[in-house]
Amino acid sequence: MILEDDPVIGKFFDSPDKKARWIVRLKVLYILWICFMIFGILSLALWFFLK
Repeated sequence: MILEDDPVIGKFFDSPDKKARWIVRLKVLYILWICFMIFGILSLALWFFLK
């Protein structure tokens, strides 16, 4: 299945420029998600060891 043919999200990926922008946004969100996960795990570990 091609993203451009999808009836729901196809309008977001109908041009190469829009597709490139969304890929960059998704990469940034993925990196932020990883950072928040690491911060959360570290804060839980510190709380557990310092308690």
